[in-house]
Amino acid sequence: MEDFIKNTIKKIKTQQIAPQPRWKYLVKKYSSWVALVSLIIFGGLSLSVAWATVSSLDWDLYRFVHQSFFSYALSIFPYFWAILIGIFLLVAVFDIRKTETGYRFSWLKIALIIVGGVIFLGLAASFIGIGGRFNSMLSAGVPYYGEHMMVTKESQWMNPEKGFLAGTIVLSSESNLQFADLKGKSWNVSLNKETLIRPMANMSQGQMIKIIGIKTDSSNFIAIEVRPWMGSGMGAGQRNGMGPGGGGLGGN
Repeated sequence: MEDFIKNTIKKIKTQQIAPQPRWKYLVKKYSSWVALVSLIIFGGLSLSVAWATVSSLDWDLYRFVHQSFFSYALSIFPYFWAILIGIFLLVAVFDIRKTETGYRFSWLKIALIIVGGVIFLGLAASFIGIGGRFNSMLSAGVPYYGEHMMVTKESQWMNPEKGFLAGTIVLSSESNLQFADLKGKSWNVSLNKETLIRPMANMSQGQMIKIIGIKTDSSNFIAIEVRPWMGSGMGAGQRNGMGPGGGGLGGN
């Protein structure tokens, strides 16, 4: 015992070990908790944005691109947010072990606490609309967000080559729409007796709509189905309020 004490004293003198100031201990202690809380908050926000993205997409469009639902769902799944959420969860699980009391919890209990916190905050953020607003900001302000990083509602419907078009009605008549797409390009959209117009789709000037149809050239489009911009427009069809549509493609 005496040798142990002597060796310890010698080690302290040799390595010049000295007590750390209390403020360093407190910084280290609380920084771990701040990092943990931040990770859970960012994880919850990411979950909210992912849900806003998923819920804004039209998942039934697989029928128009001749794919199975499963393969189409895989093509539009928000992998970017799923990976980001996974990273936040993983780092948070390991970060909680660095706290003073982290060693007391099993890995399962830690995982449940972290996942539960992220889900709770994600639901709360979705309820008050934070996820949707943040997703809209990213779509409008980050050039590669909706083009390369993931599929957004805007990129899903701005694909005239595949028959999907979205934008604002400039002028409207019984058989024709003068239309400005989401990028500001002008289109001449033809309507006919077979065009299926969803009940909530407002065909008035200045209204935003989504169109399923056929691109005939660089500025002309034949409408097969018209949906409101908000929602998926999955109700029964109606042609300009004049009765059921005439069996257009895409009816449910």
